[in-house]
Amino acid sequence: MAKSPTSDTLSPLVRYGLALLLVALTTALRWWVDPLVGPRHAFLGANLAVVLIAYWLGTGPAVMALLAIGIAFFRLFIMPDVDLSTLPPGPLAVALFSLSTGGFFIWLFDQLQRSRRDLESQAELAISAEARLRKRDTYLREFFDHTAAVVYLKDLDGRLLLANNRGAALGEPVDETGGSSSGLSSPPESLEILSASDSRVIATGLSQTLEETAETPDGRHAYVTVKFPILDDQQKIIAVGGVSTDVTELYNARANLERKEHVLRNLIEIQEQEKQLLCGEFHDGLIQYAVGAKMMLESLQREVLPAACGEMIDTVISCLARGIDDGRRVIRGIRPAELDDLGLDAAIQTLIGDLEGAGIDVEATIGPMPDNTPPAFQVTVYRIVQEAFSNIRRHSGSSRAKFELRRDGNAVEMRLEDFGNGGDAKPDDRQGFGITGMQERARLVGGECRVEFRPGHGTIVTARLPLPATDGDGDGQKPPAERRLGPSGEAISAVSAAPL
Repeated sequence: MAKSPTSDTLSPLVRYGLALLLVALTTALRWWVDPLVGPRHAFLGANLAVVLIAYWLGTGPAVMALLAIGIAFFRLFIMPDVDLSTLPPGPLAVALFSLSTGGFFIWLFDQLQRSRRDLESQAELAISAEARLRKRDTYLREFFDHTAAVVYLKDLDGRLLLANNRGAALGEPVDETGGSSSGLSSPPESLEILSASDSRVIATGLSQTLEETAETPDGRHAYVTVKFPILDDQQKIIAVGGVSTDVTELYNARANLERKEHVLRNLIEIQEQEKQLLCGEFHDGLIQYAVGAKMMLESLQREVLPAACGEMIDTVISCLARGIDDGRRVIRGIRPAELDDLGLDAAIQTLIGDLEGAGIDVEATIGPMPDNTPPAFQVTVYRIVQEAFSNIRRHSGSSRAKFELRRDGNAVEMRLEDFGNGGDAKPDDRQGFGITGMQERARLVGGECRVEFRPGHGTIVTARLPLPATDGDGDGQKPPAERRLGPSGEAISAVSAAPL
């Protein structure tokens, strides 16, 4: 049943009691005016009382009042002295009509009360939804205005529709009526590229990631921008959104790192050249003088000399032999002659022979290398293999190892596995200078080197080094350019690569 305006403030007992009181008052008033109106208007005032009770006290009390008034008025004012079985149809029809009218009014007020409450409920829901929308709008506005990124929205013609505070600070005025025709405040040479990126988003319906530069009051800034389509209910593109993150500091740090890496690569090449020169001087100078002196002393052994002189000459010859061997070993450690004379394969075979000479059985697989591999790249491969072999000999405690060096497309892959202790030291102690050196050498040529420690099972060293581009004379080495990918898998295109 529908509730009345007093339903929430009065208890049911009170409402029904008030309804009976109004029925009694209505009956008393009708009794008082009965000599004036007579039986022709027997239900005078009854329906008015029922309507008031329905409006103020509710449907339940109104139905009870209608029944009570119907019975009371019929017995008191229509046929007070007639047996109901002999009741004429006329008065009965009047009574039924009056009761039906009262019932109709009760139903009508019940429907009105329900409609009113439905409207009030819908109004409350609308007010609550509006309040939530305003709250959410406030959250979004505060979030976008205080984020470090530039957030903006443009229509299909490139006019700016919406931008946060960072966007406005970059010179992006927001025109509420028609928008402005500017995107990011970009140099004139970049506007065509920016427009092309918007067109790609509209044409493909996919997000695009690119680098942009923008002029600001404090200088030129670099941004990584993600542009994406805005769709309506019919999945039709109606606008292009963009989020641009300021990566100027990262951009400058990357440029500084690239410059330092370039310097480091040059220093390593110069160092290798100096090693080559030094080893050549040792081999062709000092070692040759020592070999010549040894041969001259050996020729004296055939002469008849005093016993004391013979023993002294033998001692000097032995010292010179040890010195020559040590000198050659040092030269081979600094810059192996095989690397310059016979190439990378022979130099690595020498390293394998040294490792087997230390009592470690090596199962080696070496694939053919390109003929035009730059010397600097060969030195990088050799030094990584040399350090990995040295770690096995000094730390692993393994009696055997598996080594593989092969070309895989445009890269050289190395894998070295031993079956020793796998590194007994703590994880912080494992990353020694040698491992760091291998990883840095690999990184400087655009590759990577990984070391996997397996305590109790051995260590695995893997390296993948991209083959470098060569200059015309085949002596230069250019590490591959970094290729960054966007979320859709496409390479990020740079609007401007000039240093900031």
